[in-house]
Amino acid sequence: MSLEETLSQRSNGACELCTSTNNLTAYQVPPESALASMDNNILVCDTCAGQITSGDLDANHWRCLNDSMWSEFDAVKVVAWRMLHRLKNHGWPQDLLDMLYLEESVEKWAAATGEGLSEEDRIIHKDANGA
Repeated sequence: MSLEETLSQRSNGACELCTSTNNLTAYQVPPESALASMDNNILVCDTCAGQITSGDLDANHWRCLNDSMWSEFDAVKVVAWRMLHRLKNHGWPQDLLDMLYLEESVEKWAAATGEGLSEEDRIIHKDANGA
């Protein structure tokens, strides 16, 4: 069974973010690992995939995160966390972020691309020895 078929079975043939059933494809959640698996991929529709990759967001489309952020799958929660951070200047996403709990390892994955981090958090502080 292919990855897309497995993801489709897991998600009941719907986008794991907005539940659309049109034009579904696998999306590997960055940072990509060498091995694509169900654990680091989600099934998304063209609309979600396009907005995730382009950064051109329709805030109303992403109100679906109110439901998808509670997914049992870490990859879905990571993408929800990232999208909420991209949208948090709209007000309502901050309320959802305040409710969202991620385990430490999942939160590190979510923040691995630098999204959701303040400018100060992005700076790597090193001592004179490089540690």
